[in-house]
Amino acid sequence: MASRSVDAQHHVIQGLGLRFEGFGIMVAIELRRWLDRLLPAVCVVCGDPLAEGEGRACEVCWARAPVQRYPRCSRCGIALADVGTPALGSACTDCQDWLPYLREARSPCAMSGTAAAIVHALKYGGWRQLAEEMAERMAAIRFSPGVEAEISGVVAVPLSAARLRERGFNQSELLARGLAQLRSWPLLQNRLQRVRDTRRQARLSMNERAPNVAGAFAAYPTGGGVEDAHLLLVDDVLTTGHTAAECVRALCLAGARAVSVIAFARARPDLMGG
Repeated sequence: MASRSVDAQHHVIQGLGLRFEGFGIMVAIELRRWLDRLLPAVCVVCGDPLAEGEGRACEVCWARAPVQRYPRCSRCGIALADVGTPALGSACTDCQDWLPYLREARSPCAMSGTAAAIVHALKYGGWRQLAEEMAERMAAIRFSPGVEAEISGVVAVPLSAARLRERGFNQSELLARGLAQLRSWPLLQNRLQRVRDTRRQARLSMNERAPNVAGAFAAYPTGGGVEDAHLLLVDDVLTTGHTAAECVRALCLAGARAVSVIAFARARPDLMGG
């Protein structure tokens, strides 16, 4: 019955000829809200009915979302087993070449299974309410005490203007907004911009990702909060770290002293293409 409710919503949307891009995605989201009043609320991941008080994803799906296993790298936060590092120390070798002012990175989930389905439901399905639930999991993550004490503002990884028009929203900004509110950190908007279009990182091999985003971001300290600050950069998924590194580089060129990174999910190297 639950899956038929989801199918019914999809058939109505498709029947009206709506496409999930540009203006179409906004209309589709409004249509979903209208359909929610007529059809039973179901989990956007598994299609089962939602219990009272649940968000867009049910508690069962959240319980199935794979978390980052311990032990984890003390700097980049990845499960050491996922990068083939023996649990003899507290750091891995994957982040040893990171920029020195990229201090730490953290992610509550591994980018597979239900966690990946949740990311895709937000990013490509347009279920923006999921960002609040994802931000709650991100807000429960802690950095080292020194980083926790220094973070003074939150910045989202920006989309290009074309991608923003296509999608209708920036999923990283939604996550940043929710996280900033939950942790009582200032949200610094319009400080970081994407200055050129790039290909989607998810479609590229590991070797293609760094040149794809090189020089793609610029930071603007106008409005305050950047100069000599330790900022927290927010994204939905952290994979190779190339996008984060370019954002960190731009923010530090604009005057930031250091940047740490948080993403909802960390992609495992053995699942990356190329």
